[in-house]
Amino acid sequence: MKNLSIDIESFSDVDLSKAGVYKYSETPNFDILLFGYAIDGGEAQVVDLASGEAIPPEVIAALVDDTVIKWAFNSQFERVCLSVWLRRNYPHDFCSYSIASDSVSGYLDPSAWRCTMIWSAYMGLPLSLEGVGAVLNLEDQKLTEGKDLIRYFCMPCKSTKANSGRIRNLPEHDQEKWKRFSNYNRRDVEVEIAIQKKLAKTPVPDFVWDEYHLDQEINDRGITLDMTFVKQAIAIDQTSRKELITQMQALTNLDNPNSVQQMKNWLVDNGLETDTLGKKAVAEMLKTAPEHLAEVLSLRQQLAKSSVKKYQAMHHAVCEDGRVRGTFQFYGANRTGRWAGRLIQLQNLPQNHIPDLEQARALVRSGNEDALSMLYHSVPEVLSELIRTAFIPRDGMKFIVADFSAIEARVLSWLAGESWRMDVFAENGDIYCATAGKMFHCNVVKHGENSDLRQKGKQAELACIAEGQLVLTNDGLVPIEKILIDHKLWDGKNWVSHEGIVFKGEREVITYDGLTATADHLVWVEGQSQPIQFGIAAVSGAHLIQTGYGGTAIRLGEDYFIRETMEQKNESLLCADPVYRLRKHSVAAVLQFKKREIERMSKLFSAKADSALVGSKTCGSKTTLRKSKRWRLSQLRCERNKIRFYKCYQSRSLFNKNFWLATKRARNRPDQQQSGLCTRQSSFCNTFGKQQKQKMYGAQSFFSGILALCKKCGCSQIIGGIKQGRNNPGCRNSSIRKKKKLEINQCKARLYDIRNAGPHHRFTVSGKLVHNCGYGGSVGALKAMGALESGMQENELKPLVDAWRQANPNIVRFWWAVDRAVKECIKQKIPTETHGIYFSYQSGFLFITLPSGRKLAYVKPRIGENRFGGESVTYEGVGGTKKWERIESYGPKFVENIVQAISRDILAEAMKRLRYCFIVAHVHDEIIIEADMRMSLLAICEQMATTPTWAKGLLLHAEGYECSFYKKD
Repeated sequence: MKNLSIDIESFSDVDLSKAGVYKYSETPNFDILLFGYAIDGGEAQVVDLASGEAIPPEVIAALVDDTVIKWAFNSQFERVCLSVWLRRNYPHDFCSYSIASDSVSGYLDPSAWRCTMIWSAYMGLPLSLEGVGAVLNLEDQKLTEGKDLIRYFCMPCKSTKANSGRIRNLPEHDQEKWKRFSNYNRRDVEVEIAIQKKLAKTPVPDFVWDEYHLDQEINDRGITLDMTFVKQAIAIDQTSRKELITQMQALTNLDNPNSVQQMKNWLVDNGLETDTLGKKAVAEMLKTAPEHLAEVLSLRQQLAKSSVKKYQAMHHAVCEDGRVRGTFQFYGANRTGRWAGRLIQLQNLPQNHIPDLEQARALVRSGNEDALSMLYHSVPEVLSELIRTAFIPRDGMKFIVADFSAIEARVLSWLAGESWRMDVFAENGDIYCATAGKMFHCNVVKHGENSDLRQKGKQAELACIAEGQLVLTNDGLVPIEKILIDHKLWDGKNWVSHEGIVFKGEREVITYDGLTATADHLVWVEGQSQPIQFGIAAVSGAHLIQTGYGGTAIRLGEDYFIRETMEQKNESLLCADPVYRLRKHSVAAVLQFKKREIERMSKLFSAKADSALVGSKTCGSKTTLRKSKRWRLSQLRCERNKIRFYKCYQSRSLFNKNFWLATKRARNRPDQQQSGLCTRQSSFCNTFGKQQKQKMYGAQSFFSGILALCKKCGCSQIIGGIKQGRNNPGCRNSSIRKKKKLEINQCKARLYDIRNAGPHHRFTVSGKLVHNCGYGGSVGALKAMGALESGMQENELKPLVDAWRQANPNIVRFWWAVDRAVKECIKQKIPTETHGIYFSYQSGFLFITLPSGRKLAYVKPRIGENRFGGESVTYEGVGGTKKWERIESYGPKFVENIVQAISRDILAEAMKRLRYCFIVAHVHDEIIIEADMRMSLLAICEQMATTPTWAKGLLLHAEGYECSFYKKD
């Protein structure tokens, strides 16, 4: 016997999804029900253990024989469960095995196991047995009724009169179901073997299996939790929440002040109307709210903190010895092979900024809630920042935490041969100063010579969102720093997947239209088909496109209001002869809806999202001209509410460098006018003139340069022109814009971004549509920096993207060399190569061979057409909707995958060099070692920074720190 394929079905009273397999299997009620197996790819057999059958002796011997390779789909589950089962039922065999193999973990040695799920992930296939079978078109598909059978036999059942009060279903309770369950188990073994045969031509390299075995060792080892601290944190959080609710009940007289609807109604009754109680909205209201309302809103902020969930996850997953295991998923990101988090999600722990971290932790651990409340403004906030500190080393040990410095930037520069950047890294220089110096051909020193240009160099390197901004996910609103890889994000059209958050340090941010981000971050605004810089949007007064409303997704081109569309709300305003000419940019909000047409409205609006409306060219925006069947604006009236019209006759450039020098206007001008229209009457006024009522009832005809139809309150939530009168340099307030800074609140914040959010590279934060980071995103961000506001004439404006590309020509060449190599490989079905990266086409897969020898796989690639009509590469994979679909990619995106994958390989190499140093966790590019007090931090960092033999010329650097509990230094 050389190979043994296995699949088991088991029972436990512990929730596998919450606790993980290690705690699931250690409960006394755990047992294996069915044992399916096949020897050397032969016929699948099922041993009915629940009915008293026994596993053949030769199979038991094979399980504890490390020369026999055991195969399973998600083999960690089978290996851990069988370890516990053998220890209980065959203690002599397992004890002899443990002594012979020198096992100290108490689990079967992972080096004798292989995982079909990892093989599938290596090939870019789904991580489910059913999904892989479907993609590979296997004849023996996994039975789809398995979930119901597992729920019936493998989980406790509810005690009822109908089932005679039992809490578990046994085979005798439904023999027909049990027979089907046995067939289900057999079919799983058959499908696993079929997958192995299907993938036999492209085996997983041995060194990747070695990485998998190391991953299993780390998962088996686990990391210690300070459960005294965890339990006190949960108790303090519960007490804190009760106190906050009691205080809010006393202030509001509400039965449940934690209810969003009750609180919104209470605020309206007290003169403060809001559509959402999200974190950002509450923070904005606190700035202007009266004292009694501010107190309630402040309590609401604290009550909404969800930090306790991490502590609860720790409580669910911790094993009997106080360690939590199984927190890492090998090849969790199957396009790059990077690790993903499970259970507690160490990759997404909140940052800690409390200066007296140790003191705060001691107060929580001792349960001193009174002192905690007295010393800190918000107990929930303190608990959130202390989550990392729940991880501790064993007694007499310390943590050594070491991580790579700018690993992805170093890898990219090395691959592209951008030597000047490598020189900066070699000297541990400031990459922002160096970038600015190359871009502007001068010496740039932080806080010194030409230091003002450093920010532009930094903008070319960073663009991000402030900590605490709420991202719209399929689980509701989540602060950006707490986004998980499993969250789906709303991109204005669909729920899309992403590749995790990226921490980008601390920088100055601005707040505008409800969003807080860096000025260089890309946002979508009404009237523009491409994203623009956030700072430019703020200066111009442009309306950010809204794709979220009170935690609810809004689809571009539809549903700009929840439940009732804008057209339905304003239908009563329109009479027999509607608009003659309406000049407007492309706007998602003002579109014809499928469900309901506006009564008496001509076919003016397009059904397409982001389509252009009538009018000629305005502010450089491409529009098309359409004539309405009706020719004049005869009457606009509102039977219930007032509405507002903004009209701008003189459009001027947004990027005028003399914008700040616009002078005051002493007399009335037509640059901005506001009209209040009521039933059968109309009036006009300018920005600062008195409203004059019309003497005669009737229509008021006029021609409009730009017209925005707005609700009386919240006009920014419907439509607004990027060139409304209030944006015009001639308007009254323009002369004091510099002083007021357009009411932009500037401050410093910790910054995050989200990597590769769906095919359109965008997500919704603070209800607004923004661009994500990533290689495609980076290119877009640089394009958006095309207009420099200071020191240059308008006709001299040159996009920063050109300067950055000129400063980094080799990186740009690398992007498009990869693009050409991929396309040629797919078109000609021939191997190609560039920059030491090899591309090949085999059996319906595109393979990218990395310098390490590992391959990235893309399923069924082909040449397609992108949304701009150009040529692009598409392949099959799990997209944003969690369904198997075609995904679009191109050169810079492939480069990003390559760089991330190589960075992952470097981390794996470092972990293998340090595998005997008792690694207990790894987070992104960081390794956490439970070390003897004598172990040297410097030695660990030197080992990490050792360049692999396959990466000659790559300069690596690692730094670290020592601590008695885990934290972010």
